[in-house]
Amino acid sequence: MKAMVVPELGEPEVMQMRDWPTPEPGEHDLLVEVHATSVNPKDCHMRRHGLGKRLTLPFVLGYDVSGVVKAVGPKVEQFRVGDEVYASPSLVRPGANAELVLVDERTAALKPTNLDHVHAAAMPLVTITAWESLHHRAHLHSGETVLIHAGAGGVGHIAIQLAKLHECQVITTASRDESIEQCTQLGADAVINYANENVVDRVTELTGGRGCPVVLDAVGGEVFNESMRCLAPHGRLVTLLPPPADAPIHKLFSRGATLALEFMSAATLHKTRLSAQGEVLRTVTELVEAERLKVHVSHVFPLEALAEAHRQQETRHTVGKIAVTVK
Repeated sequence: MKAMVVPELGEPEVMQMRDWPTPEPGEHDLLVEVHATSVNPKDCHMRRHGLGKRLTLPFVLGYDVSGVVKAVGPKVEQFRVGDEVYASPSLVRPGANAELVLVDERTAALKPTNLDHVHAAAMPLVTITAWESLHHRAHLHSGETVLIHAGAGGVGHIAIQLAKLHECQVITTASRDESIEQCTQLGADAVINYANENVVDRVTELTGGRGCPVVLDAVGGEVFNESMRCLAPHGRLVTLLPPPADAPIHKLFSRGATLALEFMSAATLHKTRLSAQGEVLRTVTELVEAERLKVHVSHVFPLEALAEAHRQQETRHTVGKIAVTVK
């Protein structure tokens, strides 16, 4: 089969279209014909830095997939050949930047019938991340005020919708007119333009000095430090990136606050709680088919132009998601 391969670490141009061995399904695997995938920040990071000893060169990226089941492993019970499915493949196996990919059936779900493969492929990684962040890590309660950084981004635009479905007040951040408009359309109650407003001061004003019970940091760096200052007493801070080494985490102690680290790929990386991802995606399918949750795809590239898709992702100016067509 054909696959876009990373033969060495570096810039987007290192990726090459090559012949790649056709994978054989393991006991719980689905062999999925890839119709579409997407680009996430994780793809760009791994293209540049790899994954240590867990992944050796050359490797194939692509951690979202929507496609059709072509074969199943001997212990597969939930799916059959011909099913249209979507999932987030494992970081330590060849990904979906290829004609075929393996996914564990426990992490997959039938794709929403009202989405094409392009839009379905944009959902798994960011939606599972947003769901786990708000529900599994922050244990979001109805009516709470949530601060979601980078609300127009991949995770952010899904997180806004999930929080609103939970009847929460949503404060988010953005800087460009297009991003601000997207956040507003998704239902954000307040959008802070971080380019010309002080985020901490504005959150303090919007919450009457209390801060937010829940903060989701999808940016990291100095935004993590800002997030701590935006947190209400007994609040829950969820970050998608490791905190800076010099972050004053001890300041959370006096607030009685909780810090949680969200890394959705830990499930497939360590082969634990795999069924939780499939359960999330099944719920997401119901929400999408009921038109209560939607994904925004702003750019679509063919697999042959994957380098261009990576360059777009690295501008950090993408609204929603970047999809990649394979079949």
